[in-house]
Amino acid sequence: MQHQVESVQYDVASVHLSGLLARPAGAARGTVLALHGGGSHAAYWHRDAAPDTSLLLLGASLGWTVLAVDRPGYGASAGLPRDRQDLDHQADLMFRLVDELPAHLGSDAGAGVFLAAHSMGALLALRMGGRDDARLLGVAAGGVPLRYSEDKARAMAAVPTDGEGVVPPMRGPGTGAATYFGPPGSYDPALLTREGRVVAPVPIAEFADARDSPLTLPGILAKVRVPVHWTVAEFESSNLAGPAVLDEAGRLLTHAPRVELHTQPGVGHNLSLHYAARAYHLRVMAFAEECRRRAA
Repeated sequence: MQHQVESVQYDVASVHLSGLLARPAGAARGTVLALHGGGSHAAYWHRDAAPDTSLLLLGASLGWTVLAVDRPGYGASAGLPRDRQDLDHQADLMFRLVDELPAHLGSDAGAGVFLAAHSMGALLALRMGGRDDARLLGVAAGGVPLRYSEDKARAMAAVPTDGEGVVPPMRGPGTGAATYFGPPGSYDPALLTREGRVVAPVPIAEFADARDSPLTLPGILAKVRVPVHWTVAEFESSNLAGPAVLDEAGRLLTHAPRVELHTQPGVGHNLSLHYAARAYHLRVMAFAEECRRRAA
């Protein structure tokens, strides 16, 4: 069957949430809720021009419903007030969405929700993984900013975060578009053009949360009670990566029942926007299936 991706919009707690949805051909094994990173949107997980790299099409072909949501402050909810932009409030809203998935999806909701998340979206997913909710099967977190490079930390610290709205473009080393991709040949160069970019302004409150993540993540990770698949990119240049960061993540996830640490070859920070995205997504879906079996 040729699976289709449709645009959707849901009203959740008086917030309009947009996104992309793919359904399986038969009974759904569960729902993958995909959470994009900062400065992106739901198309991070699926581009019509690159179906082979789509998490939505892959997940649906494997029997899962996949919902890539424009996180609060993006897409249809752009302009959300600052007091609802921060990641804790986003977690509240995502759980409200999970509450309503059976009404929106019917039998296609399946049994349980698995979170696939990138960068700032992964900070949100890990917060959700620390809440006591049996519906969460597990978390696949990629590009987590556990540690920033000195250049990136300096650039983020220079951004004023005491107002409303979105973050102005950052300047200086470690902030350009190339920071988020691997070497030439590992991604479609159209992604760096005006027409092909998958970008959106970053809500200022979530930016402040992300800037402070090296300080706050240890406490957040200690609360996680679901299995975690943690991936860093071979060519990561937005955050610090490598074996030492992976080991630190494993040590901090003290109460997660299972932790799988992985370095994805052939990609930069934007793991799902590289030619190797399918390999990464296959690992994510395999982990989701293992979490589903564990919870059965």
